[in-house]
Amino acid sequence: MMEPKPKTNLLNIILLFLSAGIIIIGVNETINNGFENSYWIFMVSIALFLYYQIRKNKKKQEENKPPMNRRAKRYMNRNH
Repeated sequence: MMEPKPKTNLLNIILLFLSAGIIIIGVNETINNGFENSYWIFMVSIALFLYYQIRKNKKKQEENKPPMNRRAKRYMNRNH
């Protein structure tokens, strides 16, 4: 089994906590200024969270991909 790359794990952690932090900022801005003025903050947070989910699902798909045999590797090297 392959060792996970630390940079991708660190980036995923940063994205998750940044998304949570921006939600907290959005709630504070909503209390102070109203939802119509802080709507964009929630959209940024949702976008970061969706990007985190996409990265996580892509990594899971790559882990579940079956290994290629020699013939498939040769074919991929020639045609790409």
